[in-house]
Amino acid sequence: MLKQMDDLRPIKLSPSSIVLSDRARVFVEEGRKIAKKVNCFDFVPSNYELAYCTLDSLPRGRLCEWGSGLGIVTGLAELLGFDAVGIELDSELCRHSRELLSAHSLKAAILEQDYFLSEHRADYYYVYCWPSVLQATESLFGKIATLDSSLLICYGQDDIRGFTI
Repeated sequence: MLKQMDDLRPIKLSPSSIVLSDRARVFVEEGRKIAKKVNCFDFVPSNYELAYCTLDSLPRGRLCEWGSGLGIVTGLAELLGFDAVGIELDSELCRHSRELLSAHSLKAAILEQDYFLSEHRADYYYVYCWPSVLQATESLFGKIATLDSSLLICYGQDDIRGFTI
């Protein structure tokens, strides 16, 4: 079991230079409009363009977004060809994300639960967590990851880093 950050091995991420497709751009724009209306004190949005370019650079597979918020990264992953699922604890964010995904004919599931209690298997885990839960997030990854799994952690909107065990 993973004990500390030193047990994770960094992987080099090389985001592509792809621009959002028209469908992805409209999806993100609508998500950003919804975000302004959401009343969730700890919701911090990702840099969706950077997430899109980062995901585009990866081999396709299963992606699980921990703390998926409005499900925008989850939806972008599906648009890029990933089998994507989001896990979100806040019921308002879950409701909005499901509505947003459905409005754009996206099928990704949003599970309303605490990702720390989830053992959802994936090839990639994407998370933009609070610094206070970073160690617990890394430990969860160490507990459920396979040797082929990668953890994509946002250390700020413009800083996505990749790790494996």
